[in-house]
Amino acid sequence: MIVGKFAVIDIGSNTIRLVVYENLERAPYVIFNEKVFCSLGRGVSETGFMRDKSIIKAAKTLRRFSILLEKMNVTNYKTVATSAVRDANNGEAFVKHIKDVSGLNIHVLSGAEEARLSGKGVICALPRAMGIIGDLGGGSLELATVYDKEVSNEATLPIGPLQLQDLEGKRISSVKEKIDKHFTAILWLKERKNEKFYAVGGSWRTLARIHMIETKYPLINMHNYVIPVNEITELASRISKMSKIELEQYRPYISSKRIKTLSLAAMVLSRLLKVIKPCKFIVSVFGVREGLLYNQMEPNIREQDNLITSCHQVAQMTGRFPEHGERLYEWIDCLFDDENTAHKRLRLAICILSDVGWRGHPEYRAEKVVSETLYGRLGGINHSDSSLIAMSLYTCYGGLSHNVPQVETAKALLSKEDICYAKKIGLALRFAQRISGGTSDGLKVVKLAKEKSRLTLLVETDMIDLVNDVVERRFKKLAKFLELDDKISS
Repeated sequence: MIVGKFAVIDIGSNTIRLVVYENLERAPYVIFNEKVFCSLGRGVSETGFMRDKSIIKAAKTLRRFSILLEKMNVTNYKTVATSAVRDANNGEAFVKHIKDVSGLNIHVLSGAEEARLSGKGVICALPRAMGIIGDLGGGSLELATVYDKEVSNEATLPIGPLQLQDLEGKRISSVKEKIDKHFTAILWLKERKNEKFYAVGGSWRTLARIHMIETKYPLINMHNYVIPVNEITELASRISKMSKIELEQYRPYISSKRIKTLSLAAMVLSRLLKVIKPCKFIVSVFGVREGLLYNQMEPNIREQDNLITSCHQVAQMTGRFPEHGERLYEWIDCLFDDENTAHKRLRLAICILSDVGWRGHPEYRAEKVVSETLYGRLGGINHSDSSLIAMSLYTCYGGLSHNVPQVETAKALLSKEDICYAKKIGLALRFAQRISGGTSDGLKVVKLAKEKSRLTLLVETDMIDLVNDVVERRFKKLAKFLELDDKISS
């Protein structure tokens, strides 16, 4: 396994970003993330050249990033450039200039490479992803298909927002016709209707943020945010017709830099949705950078479940008995004979995390663990999944209040059935943790047995003193919730 930090410097047409990852494990933490708007792609379609003022700002930014990598002792990193540097006549000169002033060796990605890396980035976050990915940058739109962890049909189109503006930032003429002409040239697009669409790129994430604002969505986490297709279609069409002055209504939720190109980004999306007619619209914050990260991982690391890996990482950092999760999962298994595969995975994650809140103040542990789960960065799950995990842990830690904002947020994203399922897991874990003292060995001398109308706790004869009043109360509460009689037997 490759160890140590890994970093990516992504030189885009609109922004330049440095992201530093803690390691190359399946779910690494981001320990540094900075972006700077340099607008290298502005004017390239008109003049064929990147502007001097953009190059000067980019060089200063990249010099800073080079110094930061040195100070952070990061030696394993990739520096890549996309559409602006790829397309500009002074692209080669720019690469040489950056090498001279910063020491960075820039790899200029081809359009196909960029599309492939965007697809790999989506797979890194969502290994079960299947459908079309679209990554809109400042200068280009990359399209590809993902299926069974493989990327294909890579294509790049010169229709990023900066390509649709003149040097003064005004919309060029015949924008719709230009966009539609490029979509018509991608023959496979017409054949892939009614599939999931994964939207990548800062401009489209900004559209998703506006949707959250307008619908009063309870979270602000953009990743794996699912927007009904009819709603994103209407929003993209509406935003595409707005002027910069009209878009100011969304400040301070979106930056002034994004406002300059947002209507054109919305137009590209609006025209694309008309062509592919997806069955689901999913936002991915993972793209090219995470594709590079994914490619650097060892094959056996890539095969790991990023949710389970990230849960183990959290348990190792904060739990008392981090190895206890799998044993808990097996110990309560008899209560969940009607689970589907997706719920089994979530229950394992919850079991691994069941001990992570013990360091908190006893009066606030339940609320704290909800916040850390709901607003954390667990991989491989959507918003309802994180809410289910949060509500299970809330119950596990004895949460009682119904007026805690983060608890109400989690509940709002769940069905009644999922709230019931979460409580069932939480009560089972609350009982298991109490009788075992949070240890795997403690569970070896007791066993749960579920029959048609009874829940039985079987205790080894010489271990019956493990059962005290608190244990008995929690056992009875679990049985009552399951609508079963309770029995303790030695």
